[in-house]
Amino acid sequence: MIVFVIFGTVVGSGFSSGKEIMIFFSRFGVASYFYILLAGMLFFALFWFFLSKSKKILACIENSKIINWTTLFVSVVFCASMFAGLKSLFSYVPLWANVLLVSVVMAICLFSAFKGMDGLAKINIILMPIASLLFFAVIISCLSTSTAFDFSLSPLAGLLYCPLYVALNTCMSGFVISKMGEGLTKKQTFFVCLFSTLLLVVFLLFANLVLQQNSEAIYSDMPFLYLTSGKNFSFVLAYVVILIGCLTTLISLCFTIKTSLDKAFKSEEINALLSVFFPFAISSLGFSQIVSFLYPICSVIGIFMLFYLIYAEIRT
Repeated sequence: MIVFVIFGTVVGSGFSSGKEIMIFFSRFGVASYFYILLAGMLFFALFWFFLSKSKKILACIENSKIINWTTLFVSVVFCASMFAGLKSLFSYVPLWANVLLVSVVMAICLFSAFKGMDGLAKINIILMPIASLLFFAVIISCLSTSTAFDFSLSPLAGLLYCPLYVALNTCMSGFVISKMGEGLTKKQTFFVCLFSTLLLVVFLLFANLVLQQNSEAIYSDMPFLYLTSGKNFSFVLAYVVILIGCLTTLISLCFTIKTSLDKAFKSEEINALLSVFFPFAISSLGFSQIVSFLYPICSVIGIFMLFYLIYAEIRT
């Protein structure tokens, strides 16, 4: 259950659509495979840190206004990108269905904000195994074409983008991961870190292989939807995967945002509403703009946040 919760917080619309993988890895060519393996080692180390030091980290987050407001800012940006991704997805359906789907998603997010970790775990344990199988099917269906990849940046730039990617995802989900680490033994912590990392690395490697073969997809907001656009069945699968990826990350983020707001404002009901409707309003900026411009900013913030938490742990 914990593995799927961790996996669900990382596999959002940016990951499942391929846009995030293209920006942080694929455009570095062959070197991207090395950076993915490096990212796996960094993920394992940080998962271990958040799970094994969960009580101290939660106390640090609880008592530090800097960490609380940083977590709030990054979570709002991520949440807005998930909503923007859903808006892009729902543009494929009629207006009445669009309104209905948005309403259902908002209701699920509000449910998770009010129910907390129990609601989060129950939704992830159902959706993530399904999404994992469908994602593999989408990747396999996109392996048929092959084009030379045009480098947009020096491969050495990946040494910067790789840790930024890890920081981007772990600073956002650090609170949720720490909450899941309460009560785990060292052996359980090790296996949770191992299986969570393996899942991420396997999906990153296979997705990167496909994107390497289809470099023109870099210009699309959602590369995997673009690559399956001529294949009806594969397109539906890609659509469902991105939808689940958005939803599982959204429910984690809404819970995190509400938790941060609870420390500043007393009304839990108003905080729950704000945790959903405020990032929904920001999502009007557009999915591609948020991923391309705000994600790198959040990555830098995430690195400082991680250093702060690690420093606080060493100091105590």
